[in-house]
Amino acid sequence: MNIKLNDNRISKENKRQFENNGWTLVDLKLSKESINNAFNGLMEMKKSSIQKDYKPRRIYYDHLIRNNYAAIELPFNKKICNENVRNFFNEAKIGSLIKELMSWDNPCCDLARLFCMSEINYRGCWHRDYFSEIEKIQYSSLKRDTILVALYLLPQKGFRLLKKEFEYKGIKTVIPNKNIDAAIRSFSFPLNLNKEAYYEIDGKIGTALFFDPLLMHQGSSYSERLDFHMKFRNINNKLLQKNNFQDFSVIEILHENYNLNKASSKDCKLSSIPFDKRSTILQRIRNSIDYRICLRNAYKSKNLKKNKNYYDLKKNGWNIDFFSNTFLQK
Repeated sequence: MNIKLNDNRISKENKRQFENNGWTLVDLKLSKESINNAFNGLMEMKKSSIQKDYKPRRIYYDHLIRNNYAAIELPFNKKICNENVRNFFNEAKIGSLIKELMSWDNPCCDLARLFCMSEINYRGCWHRDYFSEIEKIQYSSLKRDTILVALYLLPQKGFRLLKKEFEYKGIKTVIPNKNIDAAIRSFSFPLNLNKEAYYEIDGKIGTALFFDPLLMHQGSSYSERLDFHMKFRNINNKLLQKNNFQDFSVIEILHENYNLNKASSKDCKLSSIPFDKRSTILQRIRNSIDYRICLRNAYKSKNLKKNKNYYDLKKNGWNIDFFSNTFLQK
């Protein structure tokens, strides 16, 4: 007989907030010692990934002086995951939190990465993780079959989520139709909105952000990052695997024993996983200079403003974020 144990870290207010707003922050209730050990473990993971040239990774803006790795992919693999990190997941019991919040039976993680950017401003483009159910955007977020989770081991302020009233079919919508939605998601430069239209998440050390991936959102940070980014679905499949330090299922490539070797970049099961190489010295010099003088932003934004799509976006309150990904980012 299966006995469901309630996880009292999820409150009624957390459920109400997630249902109505599409996100909630939860204290993991870990001791200071556990948090410190996890932090040390993740710093060691980052250092080791650089020393070993661990290739499942993302590099967004490579700079001259430092290795500005954006993210380590497949972070549970035994080649990179250390004992402190395993102990963190064993104590945090993320599966238990998801079950309590979403009333799921078997949360399965099918995407996981560790964001580990250096102290360089970053801002991505607005996007949804999927859009096939956009007609249901105004429904309760508790009814979704997918959820995203961010685990913070450093303070991180800046991540943005569009408020539901400004979403597609919202009472104050800035996305009046699907054409505008597609134009936002395909726009190749970060866009800005009036601050009243979105939530800016203030992630604290030792907390977990749960959010609805159907909502339009934008990655943004002003400082060093050290946070796990994971996607979960409710899947009942006896063939799914589990890492012995986690209380949730994982797909095959996220198992600690998945074989990673020199030929992994050609592994068809890893076709969606980036194996980014560092930029050339010349490109890194250009990135570092442009971070200060914004010439590339000026050139690109000038051309994008000629695009008809931008004219339509601007009418609905979307503007090019000129200083994004520079030291003047606001």
